[in-house]
Amino acid sequence: MKALVKMKKGADNIEIRDVSAPVPGDDEVLIKVYYGGICGTDIHIQKDEFPYYPPVILGHEFSGVIEETGKNVNKWGEGDRVVSELHTLSCRSCSFCRTGNPQACNEKKAPGWGIDGAFAEYIKMPAWLLHEVPDNVPLKEAALAEPAAISAHALFQRINMEVGDFVVILGPGPIGLILAQLAKIKGAADIMITGVNKDIDNRLSVAERLGIDYVVNSEKEDAVEKINKLTDNGADLVLEAAGVESTINQAFEMVKWSGKIGVLGLPGEDKLNIKWTTGAFKSIDINFSFSSNYQDWKQVLGLLGSEQLNLEILISDIYSLQNWKEAFNKVKSGKAVKALFEINEE
Repeated sequence: MKALVKMKKGADNIEIRDVSAPVPGDDEVLIKVYYGGICGTDIHIQKDEFPYYPPVILGHEFSGVIEETGKNVNKWGEGDRVVSELHTLSCRSCSFCRTGNPQACNEKKAPGWGIDGAFAEYIKMPAWLLHEVPDNVPLKEAALAEPAAISAHALFQRINMEVGDFVVILGPGPIGLILAQLAKIKGAADIMITGVNKDIDNRLSVAERLGIDYVVNSEKEDAVEKINKLTDNGADLVLEAAGVESTINQAFEMVKWSGKIGVLGLPGEDKLNIKWTTGAFKSIDINFSFSSNYQDWKQVLGLLGSEQLNLEILISDIYSLQNWKEAFNKVKSGKAVKALFEINEE
């Protein structure tokens, strides 16, 4: 089968390769991959900025149809439309696994960096990690369930957003646009999302189509000043989804005294210059959030099935796997909202 493989350490070193199709174990299923979403993590791996174990097939956001089941798999059958959590190789016996948080297991190695991933014609996954795609949800939209689950984990579990909050989202990428929708679903009174010049024709345009209250180009308008005019003391909650030093510091300026900052963006660097004293004087609550668990996937798929959450609106580009360089470059340029690979034709 054809697969997009990170061959060795170092920047780039990515190739389309012919590799053997995976063989599912007794407790696994073989999934025919239809769509794979290109994530910022894939770009970080390309740049050698994220842990991975080469040679490894890239890709962790995907949807597909079960082709084969292991002999111990009873719940699932051939033809089932599925997405999957990514907690492969988690031990299922440590305190994190036993409390429903396998995403924190030290043994976990997720597809796309720890083990072979989804930018291939087939992937095998443990049956216990699967979720059924609702009948009314297209597979291309379902391929975005993973970033939606990450967003839900941050907003619904890690961060105590309250009904009536003024919420600011820094970064109008897929995560930011999903957070905006989830914040509205949870009862935010007002939502502001910020971007820059390159976002005007794509990401900020999608934000406007979604009905976000305030869509701000921070290169044309002072977002901190705008928040001060719209609120008495600052935003109740600022969600940092850009992973850029300047926007992280902007979050410290925007949030009100004793307000909250939720951190989802991943900078390429390990150390940043942060306005820590500002945070201390303002008595800010800061919550970092990473990955997702079962409940997040269940909630997201329920919201998709009930048409409260719109992920299809985020899909701006669909490429074949052979055109991966063009796809990666489009994502790196910031001109894509969400780019997918169509790996097998529906």
